[in-house]
Parts: sequence; C-alpha cells; structure tokens
Amino acid sequence: MKSAQFTNFSTEPFTGFWDGKGKTFAPGKSMYMGDYLAKHFAKHLTNRELLKLGKERSTSPKRPDDVPEFMELFNKAYQAEEEEIEMTDGRDSLDVEIDMANRNRETEKGVQMIDVPDDGEDEESEFPSIPEVAPAAEAPAAPTEQAPPAPRRGRPPMVRA
Repeated sequence: MKSAQFTNFSTEPFTGFWDGKGKTFAPGKSMYMGDYLAKHFAKHLTNRELLKLGKERSTSPKRPDDVPEFMELFNKAYQAEEEEIEMTDGRDSLDVEIDMANRNRETEKGVQMIDVPDDGEDEESEFPSIPEVAPAAEAPAAPTEQAPPAPRRGRPPMVRA
C-alpha cells in the first residue's frame, strides 16, 4: 500500500471529508495516510486556495500537469513516499494502517519514542513495598443507542401511480 504525507500549507484550518466524515487539519499540520486519501485532501485544499485567489478555471483540472497553478499548490499539500509499504510475510492492511499511524506519531513535534530494553525481570519486582491491589469489578456497560441511518444520496426512489 502506498502512503503519502498530506500538509495543510494554508494559514487556516482545513476540513477534508471522506466517507461522510470530516477531518480537520490545523494550519501547517502534516500527517501520513494512504496515498489515495492524501491526494483527495490535497486536491480539495488546492481547489479552496485557488478559489480564494480568484482562479476558478484552474480548479480540478482534467489534466493537472497542464495547469501549473494547480500543481504548484497541490505539490505543497501532497508528498508521496518513496517506498511502498508492502503486505508481505503475513502482514495485512491493518498492519499497514498501524505502520502509517506510528509514522505520524514519530513525526509529531515534541514526541520522542524510547525503546526500553527488556532485562527479563518483572516490573513488579522493582517495587516490593507496594501491595498488590485486586482490580475493581467493572459495572455492566449501559446499552448504547444506535445512530439513525444516514440520509440517502442521489435521486429519490421513483413512485408509480
């Protein structure tokens, strides 16, 4: 699966929608995601910024490479990854999604991942004076309400008289 980095290069928050769900990106925020999704968000951010500049005729071109105004902004928002994350050796799409999420976590400002070597001892052995407490019994979960079905898209069904 290909991954790419989407960046909100604008000075305003950008909300992109996929599958009816919105995702808001703060100005300057970058995030790794699937290539298809990064392209989708980059296209819509680019169109928004072109509309602000009064360049309606440059939005969503059929051949983007032929429209330099579009490609200049699109390339600020979309950066493809050189290597493709492969689903080999028992890896599935969930493993790939986890890898991309971890890549985002590693690039967040101020976050440092530290690997602690396993010395073979139990963690509890370091604190022998603390008595072990039995976990509290969990209360049964309250039933959850289901959301109403999403409204249908497209033309309403035809009714015959």
